[in-house]
Amino acid sequence: MSSFIIDATKDNFSEAVLSNSHKGPVMVNYWAESAGPCLRLWPVLEKLANDYNGQFLLVNVDTGKEKQLAHDNAINSVPTVKLYINGEVVDQIHGYDSPDSFKKMLDKYLARESDKALAEAVALYQQGEKEQAFDALNKLVFIDPENTRIQLTFAKLLIKEQAFDQAYALLEKTPLKTESEEAVVLMTNAAFLSGAQQAIAVDDLEQKLADKPEDAGLLFQLCSHRMMQSQYAEALDILLQIIKQDYSWRDGIASLCTRGLFIMLGKDNPVVIEYRQKLIDQQG
Repeated sequence: MSSFIIDATKDNFSEAVLSNSHKGPVMVNYWAESAGPCLRLWPVLEKLANDYNGQFLLVNVDTGKEKQLAHDNAINSVPTVKLYINGEVVDQIHGYDSPDSFKKMLDKYLARESDKALAEAVALYQQGEKEQAFDALNKLVFIDPENTRIQLTFAKLLIKEQAFDQAYALLEKTPLKTESEEAVVLMTNAAFLSGAQQAIAVDDLEQKLADKPEDAGLLFQLCSHRMMQSQYAEALDILLQIIKQDYSWRDGIASLCTRGLFIMLGKDNPVVIEYRQKLIDQQG
């Protein structure tokens, strides 16, 4: 067996997975001998580990023998593959999937040549050379569009500079809009900060809405005001109204912001539980 592939039990899981994930990515394959898809997946992951030649560690957990370990890590079906970095699960795939899917998952987190240039651009920004930094980031987005760290870092710096619309547009053009919770949260914040920046006073907004109650632009400005005051239920009420009126308004920004709010507040938040059900009822 390759030195990049090891087995884990309840006795060594902490060291094999959690400790090692602080040194580099650890891919954990939760499998069972009785499950056919697990046996099909095994050679795919083994080849991947050898092809990447130590860029990540593959750890196999036999859930048939390690039932408590599987329970503790919320494994409800096998195969389940989880990627750990710095002690946390950053990505996962349930069931058998193509080699390309696992490669794509890994490549999002492994260091790339463009990361050095990204670090140099951030250093320029920190030194006050903002124009040079943004020029460098603009070029990097086109040089290595698959390195999502570039877009995410660029968007964070744009938000810091209050270029909210630019940050939103940058991420909207990438698959991150649907694939990355971090990107959705960044886009949500950018959208609301832009809305609040452009909004007129609340009293004036409410007066205008009395005459045009279905004006999505005015509604979103009011929603942004509510967000700035941490009035999440009120903001979600408005977002659901916009979704009901015109889901496609501004390329579905209300739906994206609803998802972003759910992520920010957390799935167990009472407001999220209530409004997730309202959204389901509305769509039903």
